Amino acid sequence: MINRKQIHKACTFMTRAVRISTMLVCIHGRKEGALYGEILNCYMEYPVPFKNEGEMILRIDEMCDWIGTPHPSTEPRFLNDAMEKEFMEHRKLKSNVPIKAKVRFQDSSSLVSYSVKARATMLITVEYRLHSSLQGRVQGKMTNGKAVGFRSAMELMRMMEAIVFP
Repeated sequence: MINRKQIHKACTFMTRAVRISTMLVCIHGRKEGALYGEILNCYMEYPVPFKNEGEMILRIDEMCDWIGTPHPSTEPRFLNDAMEKEFMEHRKLKSNVPIKAKVRFQDSSSLVSYSVKARATMLITVEYRLHSSLQGRVQGKMTNGKAVGFRSAMELMRMMEAIVFP
């Protein structure tokens, strides 16, 4: 478990942040070598679960589409028309992003209630979605509270691989 004061501070920052594309990633552990947990956002009523680092990146990208910022600079590409059709149908039918949005920010106490159960947390702010990837900053205990930039989803995944638990 992590310090409740630190969590409260991060959640308060998130609810006061100007950017709505700031996500609180709660990591609950590792299963078969992959991190799993939930992603929280002030505009989302419920957390969005993920089973591994790749799925976390895809869910963050979906959440950015859903909240409408930052806008992607490119459309997704596929190897053939059948794959594109399947992707679009899957995205419509099986989205893991909650349908209902909060018109106003959730208060920090509701975010804290989800995040205190996590073994690690980090704030991820998506600033851009260029070249079919994510760019932004990550901040948390592993960065000593400093914001560290990432230039691609792959770079963010490598940073996530460095997370170890006591």
